[in-house]
Amino acid sequence: MWRSTQSSNSCDVMSLDETQKQTPGQLSAAKHLSRPKGRPPCEIPGYDLDSLLGRGAYGEVWVATDQNTGRRVAIKIYHHRGALDESLIASEVEKLVFLSADRYVVQLLEVGWNAEPPYYVMEYLPNGSLEDLLRRGGAMEIEAAIQTFKDVVIGLLHAHGKGIFHCDLKPANILLDQDGKARIADFGQSRLSNDQRPALGTLFFMAPEQADIEASPDVRWDVYALGALLYTMLVGEPPFRSSSSVGEIDSTSGLRDRLEKYRRVIAISPPPEAHKKIRGIDRELVHLIDRAIAVNPRERYRNVQEIFDALNERERNRYRRPLILLGILGPAILLTIGLFFGWQNYKAVMRTSENAMIAKTYESNRFAAELAATNVSNAIEDRFKEVERLATDPEFVDLYLNTVYDPDLSKLLEKLHEERATGANQTPERIAFQEHPKRQALQKRIRAQFELPSQKNTASWFVTDAQGFHIASSFDVDPSVSPIGGYFGYRTYFHGGSADLAPTDPTPEPIHDTHLSAVFLSTASGTWKVAMSTPLRTNGKIVGIVAMSIDVGKFTSLEPAEHQFAVLVDGRDAPTQGVILQHPLFDKLLEQGEIVPIRFSEEDKYRVKLGKFEAGIPVVGQDPIGRDNLGKEYDKSWIFAAKRVSLPHRTQQTEQDPGSTGLVVVVQEDHRFAVKPIYELGDQLSRQAILAASLIILVILTLWYFVVRALRRVKVGAMAIGDTSSVIPPHELTTIIAPAKTGKKP
Repeated sequence: MWRSTQSSNSCDVMSLDETQKQTPGQLSAAKHLSRPKGRPPCEIPGYDLDSLLGRGAYGEVWVATDQNTGRRVAIKIYHHRGALDESLIASEVEKLVFLSADRYVVQLLEVGWNAEPPYYVMEYLPNGSLEDLLRRGGAMEIEAAIQTFKDVVIGLLHAHGKGIFHCDLKPANILLDQDGKARIADFGQSRLSNDQRPALGTLFFMAPEQADIEASPDVRWDVYALGALLYTMLVGEPPFRSSSSVGEIDSTSGLRDRLEKYRRVIAISPPPEAHKKIRGIDRELVHLIDRAIAVNPRERYRNVQEIFDALNERERNRYRRPLILLGILGPAILLTIGLFFGWQNYKAVMRTSENAMIAKTYESNRFAAELAATNVSNAIEDRFKEVERLATDPEFVDLYLNTVYDPDLSKLLEKLHEERATGANQTPERIAFQEHPKRQALQKRIRAQFELPSQKNTASWFVTDAQGFHIASSFDVDPSVSPIGGYFGYRTYFHGGSADLAPTDPTPEPIHDTHLSAVFLSTASGTWKVAMSTPLRTNGKIVGIVAMSIDVGKFTSLEPAEHQFAVLVDGRDAPTQGVILQHPLFDKLLEQGEIVPIRFSEEDKYRVKLGKFEAGIPVVGQDPIGRDNLGKEYDKSWIFAAKRVSLPHRTQQTEQDPGSTGLVVVVQEDHRFAVKPIYELGDQLSRQAILAASLIILVILTLWYFVVRALRRVKVGAMAIGDTSSVIPPHELTTIIAPAKTGKKP
């Protein structure tokens, strides 16, 4: 680490009588300033300088290769010797010599102190510093941090054993060798135990009492730095550091004021807590950190040896706990084995009994689904007969023919056929057709058909011409835009396909037989409807289509029982497959005057997966409507059975299978209600088993209680994340240098 000091001759008066000559150090510095970047400042005998590793106030550090051995080394070159306090550098070299045989300290290999510029050679560690590791990967895992920390503790313990206090421990001064082991570096701020000169370290790593240029070195400074170092490895930033604390310190100028502000910030800040929230941390490690970074030095460990002993005690306790727990858990394991097999047998009996009850309920539901499907098919047959009855009524046929072949109306129809207006496109010709007096007789006849007592559940009646244009219609709720005069030949009730065509497609051929349309959604009520249509003929020629529509849920009365009900589902191979067309919840919403939400028809999570019913085995699952807040009462487990609704078998058909309507009846029964007798018996058996084992469990729990109290860990949570809004990045903290004593009064 390169540091600056004050020059001792900064105030000398320049002589006017003779030419001033530069000292050798000044000449070296000037030569260095004129040197191109990237070139070595000098040649070092026996070494090839390869690349610049770092630059400081006094010079540079280069990676070099030993010409004899090929070993990679790091060379510190002091090319600013004129501004150099040689006693400080000599002191650093002296400490490195003391620790030259220590595996936990970066080794000094050679010193060229009398060279120009001076230098010394150290071993090169390519894995960088702990600071680099934290910057790349963030906070470390607990065990990895402990292993690295223990290496630092041992190295510092060796240094203290030789009377050397480091005084500036931080991640940047911990280097990692080829095996990832920690080495202590940069003894530039270090002091011998008998050296009373002050030594400032790095903010948030130095002890608060160290932040005083009058303080004498103390072993507990390194104790505090060790605690801050371990805290940083686990949390990602040093203790007490936040954007506010950094801001307070930076708001002051002058070294003394900054140091006093640092001491005050540490003193008034609450104790750090982030390390206690790290997942998996144990109470002993938390206690070690808290004691090491105690603000009051009297509350800290007295020396590094005590920290080393605490680490070893923690390790012994970790190995001791499994043996203690095994001795306590032995009887519990035997009891658990007995309970396990008893429980497995209990579950097997319960499962067998439950499956038998589910199979029985499934058969009941399957019968109910077949009955409901038959009722729906019969209801469709009744509606088929009604549209056929109207389509073959001679009076109605004559009224229809007189309307569409009327000279005035036929001209309007020709124009409507040309413009093919759809939806809300109310053209003048379409309005004229709607209001034409000669069309009103047919309109009244359709209205009279709609108002018959037998049509109370009907949604609409309508008639189209052979090109698919509405001629007359009547609805239970008047539409906002009249469909009369509009083109609807793309609808399935007209062409008989499985899905609607595009309105711009060519006019398809109309149906030849009575037909059940695909279901379609009513935007007014949110319910699904279906149309029954039949061709209107005269002299064997199809001249129009008569149709009626009805809410799908009103085909038949699928009245829900207390724990069982039926729903209708769209089973066609179409984009709407699986959509629930009728459900008791829909009926409740309509009774309350509310609209069925459109999300029930559009979102996939509300659809029934019909494929699971194809195997013909009992199906247990959730009601899709129960996933919505409106259907919370249906959010439970159900037993399902399904049956497809067949088209009515008409007398003129010769095939055995008349085909499918595309509708599926699903009957579902509350699973919990169906198996309730089984669970009541199981609850009675389990209570007896619990009572029989309670005394043994109570004894074991008592033993566990005392063990848990002894081994209780601190609460854990998510990995702590430091304050990322700090003014200074967490690993770019610089060592503070105490001012050199010049002998002058301040």
